[in-house]
Amino acid sequence: MTEIKTVLIDSDQPSLIRLQELLAKFNGIEILGTFENSNEGLDFILENEPDIVFIQIEMPNLSGLDVADEISKRETDIKIILVSNHSHYAIKALRISVFDYLVEPIDIDELKISLHRFKTKYMINLNSRELQIIREMSNGLSSQNIGEKLFISRHTVDTYRRIILEKSACQNTAQLIKFALKSGLI
Repeated sequence: MTEIKTVLIDSDQPSLIRLQELLAKFNGIEILGTFENSNEGLDFILENEPDIVFIQIEMPNLSGLDVADEISKRETDIKIILVSNHSHYAIKALRISVFDYLVEPIDIDELKISLHRFKTKYMINLNSRELQIIREMSNGLSSQNIGEKLFISRHTVDTYRRIILEKSACQNTAQLIKFALKSGLI
């Protein structure tokens, strides 16, 4: 599996080190760079285009929100996970469409959920039709019913189901639905 390339930005060195240590517990994570200065971090991000940027909101110079806003203006697939000691920035974070928001001290289970969601949405690479079929499957519809609803044949639905199972590494429909629920796909 492809590694998730990350960049970490936090003006508080102990927090930066803690996040590095937490990420080291997961397979498939590559830290491209760590920065205490948000301006330097932003330059590096725009040049190297990592998959995920973890950035502290409260920073001198450019805040994490400013960096996230600047990245969102570019045509890039970089996902932002904002980190803060406070939850009151969550609304602003949603407005600039960040991928996730973690409150410090970062809980390893919350980090695991966030990374799992990222892998599911962006690395398994399900297209919109596949996601639509998963949603219909979760509603209990058969291949025949899904086909009728989406104006495609039952055989086409079965082909999509097989591809979805392969991509998600699930063995059956029940596993797939559980996986989709846990991953926030449905």
